[in-house]
Amino acid sequence: MQSPKLNRKQFAYQTIKNKILQCEYPPNSFLNEELLCEDLGVSRTPVRDALSRLEQEHLIQILPKKGFLVAPLSIQEINMVYEGRILLESYILSTYCKELPEEMLDQMYHLQESYYQGIISHTGDIHLLDNAFHDAFISRCPNRYFIQTLHDIDNQNCRLRILSGQVSDKRLFASYNEHNVVLEHLTQGNLSEAREALETHLLNSKEAAFRTFLNSSVSF
Repeated sequence: MQSPKLNRKQFAYQTIKNKILQCEYPPNSFLNEELLCEDLGVSRTPVRDALSRLEQEHLIQILPKKGFLVAPLSIQEINMVYEGRILLESYILSTYCKELPEEMLDQMYHLQESYYQGIISHTGDIHLLDNAFHDAFISRCPNRYFIQTLHDIDNQNCRLRILSGQVSDKRLFASYNEHNVVLEHLTQGNLSEAREALETHLLNSKEAAFRTFLNSSVSF
């Protein structure tokens, strides 16, 4: 059984992280250690531990003698996010996804059907379904360092989506069709073509993210 001290540390970490990812603590905002302790009902030690972990995940910046800044989002950040995704996801797909099990392919087809139904009915969390599609083949990767990097990248994606609002149906349908091309090639065992289709999909997603960012009325 975990000690109360460890539980408090995990509680502080997860609560502050969730508030950052959901943009309750928006980019470029300052976090006050005393107020965090008061809001969470914990001492300074769990909060400091949480902030240290979140700095390692690039979600906050520690400013000496000033405090804690929620990491900003920028064009450069989006570019780094998609550069990492293109490099890692395409490598994982072409290296570890030869002859995918039939049940995994079935799962991905099912995700695609749910994704499509979500677009036309405007129900469900489309972004979670999109993530699940990518996670399906990423799960084949045994390299924990790749997985951790992609987890950190997804944190930034989450914040961008929250701040920029809903993506247009046109882009969602395009993404759905791009997923289908990747899936068809995987089903046929054409890894080179699947990798090329995935890279095209991610490049298109990157361009859409840039447009959303630049057209947003929200200050990042």
